[in-house]
Amino acid sequence: MSMTRRVGTLKPTIIAYCLWVAIFTLLSGCTRSSSIIFLEVPPASSGGIGTSGLIRGKVLGRYRGRHIVLYAFADSRWWVQPFESAAHTEISEDGSWRAQIHLGSEYAAILSKEDSQPSQYLDALPTLGKTIDAIAVAGGGGIEIPTPDDPSHETTLRFSGLQWKVRTVPGDRASKTNEYSSDNVFVDDAGTLHMRLIRNSHGWVCSEVNSIRSFGYGTYTFNISDVAQLEPAVMFSAFTYFDRPLDGDHRELAIRLTRRGVASNTNAEFSIQPSFVPANFYHFNVPPGPLQLNMKWRADQGEFTISRDQIPLKQPLESWPFNTGMPIPNDTHVFINLCNYGYAPSPPTHDAEVVVKRFEFFP
Repeated sequence: MSMTRRVGTLKPTIIAYCLWVAIFTLLSGCTRSSSIIFLEVPPASSGGIGTSGLIRGKVLGRYRGRHIVLYAFADSRWWVQPFESAAHTEISEDGSWRAQIHLGSEYAAILSKEDSQPSQYLDALPTLGKTIDAIAVAGGGGIEIPTPDDPSHETTLRFSGLQWKVRTVPGDRASKTNEYSSDNVFVDDAGTLHMRLIRNSHGWVCSEVNSIRSFGYGTYTFNISDVAQLEPAVMFSAFTYFDRPLDGDHRELAIRLTRRGVASNTNAEFSIQPSFVPANFYHFNVPPGPLQLNMKWRADQGEFTISRDQIPLKQPLESWPFNTGMPIPNDTHVFINLCNYGYAPSPPTHDAEVVVKRFEFFP
């Protein structure tokens, strides 16, 4: 009696997959070339700080000693992602990468071995060269999402007679990528705004609001509670800001209460942009107690003042004029922010809260 052994047959799809793996393994060992594939692309959007989405992909080929630089296309330019201060996305051992980024109409991933910080924006994407091994570009996936100018899709609150947007997406205030939550912001029965910095299982979660109304030249006044209890690694800021500049100028005038991470530092500063000009900063100390913060923005001068928050107001505790380099208003809004300071050698040790009693603007 003859014995016959039956051998199972492989399905065509399995055979094709095995051949692909064998060919890819052979090629990756024989060539230095690399490529990038997208595994997930966020929706298309006209962009803005109020929009974000997950993008992820994989590098095929060589990637050791390299990283991914991501860009989103919005306002006719490519903007580095997720932030200028965090522009390098690391590649995992298996070649995969992922990041939470701001949205645009198109997205680009660049495999680079350049260690220097990329520019905040580019008019055109770079080409392959000595420091760039691969580039991939993809259009936004899915249905275009509403822009952040559509208040129906945002968390908002009413404070001092104005509507404010509440930040819920990550941000890089104070040079560090921070989480934000609407749970950290609320208006009490007396009409005062509470802003909190809270630690959760992921780290520190910050708070920020910005006015839906746009402002320009005039006087900005903020009345706040005592902030003497803030740790050196905590920063409270009140400032003007233009979200989508084509020239990189955010039209920012700011009053910040922080020791910038070091207990021996002064605890307050006035500033205008750009930040690389030393004359655009004035550091000083303010004593404990409730404060009134004032910024008078004119075409030829910015006059900053901090006073006691009491009636009648006494002599200002500190004042300073900026007489050159004043920005021109262009759809600027008011932002109020409480976050941890990224340059601090040590993080905060406990939760923090600042109460903003009222905001006023006089043209």
